[in-house]
Amino acid sequence: MHVALFTDLHPDSLGGTQVSVATQRRALEQRGHQVTVFTAPLPKSVDPDPGVVELKPVPVLAPVMRRLGRHDDFMFVWPSKRNRAIIDEAFRNRGPIDLVHTHGDLGVAIAGVIAARRHGIPVVQTKHTRFDVYFEQATATPLPLAVLFAQMQKRHLPPDFNLLPAKEGAASRLAWRLMVAHAQAVDHEITPTRHFAESLARRGVSRPISAISNGVDDDIIDRATAIEVLGAADDEPLRLIWCGRLSSEKRVLAAVEAVAKVDHCTLDIYGDGHLEPAIRKFIESAGLSGRVRLRGRVDREQCLVAMRSSGALLFTSYDFDTQGLVLLEAAAMSLPTIYCDPALSETVPDGGGLLSANPTPDALAAAIRVLVEDRAKLRQMTDIVTTHRDTARQSLQTDKIIDIYHSLVDPVPA
Repeated sequence: MHVALFTDLHPDSLGGTQVSVATQRRALEQRGHQVTVFTAPLPKSVDPDPGVVELKPVPVLAPVMRRLGRHDDFMFVWPSKRNRAIIDEAFRNRGPIDLVHTHGDLGVAIAGVIAARRHGIPVVQTKHTRFDVYFEQATATPLPLAVLFAQMQKRHLPPDFNLLPAKEGAASRLAWRLMVAHAQAVDHEITPTRHFAESLARRGVSRPISAISNGVDDDIIDRATAIEVLGAADDEPLRLIWCGRLSSEKRVLAAVEAVAKVDHCTLDIYGDGHLEPAIRKFIESAGLSGRVRLRGRVDREQCLVAMRSSGALLFTSYDFDTQGLVLLEAAAMSLPTIYCDPALSETVPDGGGLLSANPTPDALAAAIRVLVEDRAKLRQMTDIVTTHRDTARQSLQTDKIIDIYHSLVDPVPA
């Protein structure tokens, strides 16, 4: 079949959603399906991809939204008449399109829902982001951004949804209206975790919901695990690794502060983002340059190889990530995780992670100290994670997604 993926973030930018979309595309194509990706452009130029159709951003607002959203790769797209024409032309020239699958809740994803309804084909959505906490934790102006996207929702998504009440602020409530309205406008909803699916149902989503994990590219797993690496001996410092976007909601500074409180451990940070200057300043002022290293942005395979030579992943996001793709990558590399958000215990293999008492740097430091002082426990956790290392393979998740596609494209007669 021919699947159109609509994603708010360009697949070549940094982040779990982008990796998930690129990985799903590759897995579908490996099974003989055709995939066309509709997305926002990047601020910088990238190599052309014949399978990608870039929509047009709002010229004046795009750079402003990038600053307010504190996301260097985000380009603000409105489901405009101009973008409708781009989509319809692509559907004509590349069609027929059998199904639309949106990834996200913003302009490109909404344009995908509208296109599916306009062309009379089924539409599936995968939600990756809790926009209620994203607006509050990751942006400079939560309420104005929430109001702007609420206007997009009101103009372009059907009004027949019922948001169930909860105690929350105005920005959070508007974000939930957007998320519920979008979920109710599609034929099938996918979430990466059960707890996110349950949250959507509690807020009023009555469409079919399937919890299907994100996945890690099978070929990248195989290549990364085939490379010889040398781990640290028990008498050497514990090697910790942190991977992701260097932004406030990921709490990378909490990771550095925690490591600063514990002797006999090091931290390698992979990724880039607007907090990089602040992190460098803290490392220098705290005298940590010998123990905390900023490795910059690398490709996924390099990151996975680095995980294999590490002792544990330090994952500091709290009450933000719906799953955390890095957690799956760590499990695929037999790497235990130190984390602080109990909701993510659904993703961390039971016995293969260490949950801190709370999200503070002091509590994270206490968890790190446990593994610094007890390498036998670390080995036991590693052995447990190893038994789960194949569960995150994208091939397993794609089979479930294709089953949903077939149920919508080729429904069984009643």
